[in-house]
This record gives sequence, structure tokens and C-alpha cells, in this order.
Amino acid sequence: MKGIHKVAAIVLALAVLGGVMAYLSGFFKPKIDNNFAGVVSSDYEGRVVTVEIIRQPLVEQAAGTIQAKVETVISPLITATISSIKVRAGDDVKQGDVLVELDSRELKARADQAHQAVIAAEAKLAKVEGDFNRIQQLFKTDAVAKAALDRTEEILRTARAELSRARRREDEAKTALGHSTLAAPISGRVVERYADPGDTARQGEPLLRMYGPDIFRLEASVRESVASKLVKGQSLTVKVDALDKEFKASVDEIVPFADPGSRSFIVKARLIDSSGLYPGMFGRLLVPIGETNKMYIPADAVSHVGQLDFVIVKTEQGPIRRYVRLGASDQQNRVEVISGLAPGEAILTATR
Repeated sequence: MKGIHKVAAIVLALAVLGGVMAYLSGFFKPKIDNNFAGVVSSDYEGRVVTVEIIRQPLVEQAAGTIQAKVETVISPLITATISSIKVRAGDDVKQGDVLVELDSRELKARADQAHQAVIAAEAKLAKVEGDFNRIQQLFKTDAVAKAALDRTEEILRTARAELSRARRREDEAKTALGHSTLAAPISGRVVERYADPGDTARQGEPLLRMYGPDIFRLEASVRESVASKLVKGQSLTVKVDALDKEFKASVDEIVPFADPGSRSFIVKARLIDSSGLYPGMFGRLLVPIGETNKMYIPADAVSHVGQLDFVIVKTEQGPIRRYVRLGASDQQNRVEVISGLAPGEAILTATR
């Protein structure tokens, strides 16, 4: 008895599963008539449009990244503690604005010591020059020997060399002191800040990164067969998907090296207008490579049944509904016809 109940439960479960699968497959829904493509009322009316072949440019799309033409990294030339950083990411600065100040107390002390050393060397040189002039006059009157004059002249040369070294040390100390203040080398925008006051700034390590916002370029990887036909200054178009906008551009640079993996060149196209753009944004370089024939029809001439697309074709026998395979739409509210229509056929764009 238990075996019979078990078999019945299995049969019931299979029946339920079959019913669910039949429902999901649309078994219980009304189907499109087999003759749906030809079933249209004989009094169907609408605006008549003739299907025509349109000659359009064939465009190669090369993906790339928006970059600023002028970028710079602010790094110290000395190692010192950061006293203050006057900017943050997103701030606009002008050329010469102070961005970072380093602790300069030790550097000022060194500069003062170097300056005092120069004063001492100058005083010593003045004394030695006086001694030399006096010995030289005595030598002319044979009051001193030639050896005394030579010794004084040697002391004079040494004093002059010491003064020269002291002045060089002073210049080095002043230069190091000047490096304690980091100013903006260009007018632009700060995009990254890598340190904070109190941190130790080390020679060569970046503190800030900034770019000039006036000139942007799209750097795209273009396959070699297309890049070889581009020339510097050639006008192109750049499309930025995030803004859904196209920008005029011109070829600014073609890097003379092909990537051996992708067989492509880096092409840098300068954007004529850069409003709304930021470095790092995705863009497409549109490169015309020829022409192609395409058929377009108004988008309002297409009706949809499920995932199928139909148009109403005007024939001598009357209007006929026909299945078509469509491509992409354009900005003129038209849609490309891949198959299903032929040039010269007439379609109706409005239904009632």
C-alpha cells in the first residue's frame, strides 16, 4: 500500500512539473496566427514611405580614454617635514600659487651660517689683499725678499678660493631654502593629494598631481591598417558615451610604435571643445574608413509583437504585414533594416 502511495506521489509531482513547464513555454497563451504576416485589413491607410538605399560613411570605432595634454606631479627636491598643504583635490590654481610649504627652520639656519661664512671670507680676503699690496711695495724697494712676496701671494690665492667656496655654499643653502616652498608650475586643477601636514616629504616622492584643463585629448588604440592612413591634423569625431555627445577633434599625435600584441597604434586626438570632460572618461574615436549602403525606415512604421518586428507593405493586392529584421536606430528617429524589405517598396507609417 505504501508503494502505491509513493508511486502516486511521484506521478503527481511529475504532472505538476509538466504543467509548470507548459505554462512557462506559453502553452496556455494564445499564439500568433500562422498567417499573421499577411493579415491586414483591406482599408488600412497610412503615410506612404518609399524604401531607399542610403549611402553612408563606414566608421571604425576605437575605444580610448580622455587625458589632459598637460599633466604634472608636484614633488619636493629636498627631504623635510610638511608644514602646510594649501590645496585639495578639485581646487583650481594659477601658475605661481603656493601649494606646499616645508619646514624651513633648519634650512634658514644653514643659509644664515653660509652667509656668515661669506662675510668672514670677505674680511679675511680684504686683510690678505692689504698685506699683499704692502709686501709688494716693499719688494719694489728691495726691503723684503722674493720668497716673502711669493708666500703672501699664495695666501692671497687661498683666501680668494675660500671666498669662492663660501659663496657657492651660500648659493646652495639659499637654493635649498627656496625648495621649501612648492609653487604651481602651471595654471590648472589639482586632481590628487598624496600627503598631509606633518608627513615627511621625501625627495622625488609625489605630493600632488594636477593637470591643465584647457586642452584634452582622447588617447585611443587604433588598429594598424586604419592608423597607417591617418595624418597629423586630420579632422575626426570623438563620442563620449557618458555625456551622449560627440566632439570635434583633430589628430594631434600618432605614437610611432605598434603594440605587438594587438597590432595597434596609440592615436592622440585633440578635442576642439572640452566642456564637461574630465581625465579618465571613456570615449570612442570615430575614424571614417569608407562608405556603405544602408536602408532606413521611420521608427513609427514598425509594430512589435513579442520580440518580432513587422511593417505594413503597400502592394497591388493591398497592405500586407511583413516580418523584418532591424538594426540600430539613428538620431533622426529612423531604424536600419537588415532584411525583409527591398529598395523601391512602399510601406505605411501610421495605423488606425
